[in-house]
Amino acid sequence: MDRTITYKVNPKILKQELFDFYQENSICEEGYGIDIATRVLSFTSLIVAAFDGDKLIGISRSMFDGVTADLVEFCIGIEYQGQNLEYDNGSIIEKDDFGIAAELGKRTINELLDMGAHFVSTIAFEEAEKNTITSAGFTRNDGHINYVYEKRPYVPLDRHSNDV
Repeated sequence: MDRTITYKVNPKILKQELFDFYQENSICEEGYGIDIATRVLSFTSLIVAAFDGDKLIGISRSMFDGVTADLVEFCIGIEYQGQNLEYDNGSIIEKDDFGIAAELGKRTINELLDMGAHFVSTIAFEEAEKNTITSAGFTRNDGHINYVYEKRPYVPLDRHSNDV
């Protein structure tokens, strides 16, 4: 890849730019439509983004409370992951042939540490993202189990239960 990738901390990202990124890379937030999907630009504690020229090609978003942080979005454009992807989804970084995800993740962790974080967590998609997540500096914490209430657009409605 003969491209110059730049990384920016809390860059100015336009709503349409983020939504285009979601649509181009089959990221489920596109199902919300532009107004809801782009709310994240106003409420995220930290955004680190990767650009190829002026084009947004990767984003990590984190929430931080002063001690702990959670990496809530970690996406790389499909064409920047590598060839022969199983999922063709920017939310699932199954390959990092160009090192963009590793660099984006390391920069995110370093920014969070500089902000005062002592614990940073994230969720990986099965084994598909294991190598990508660990290359960014995360380790598996076998003592934790992740629980979620899922209501994103790609989840079939019959999986939802209001009997909580």
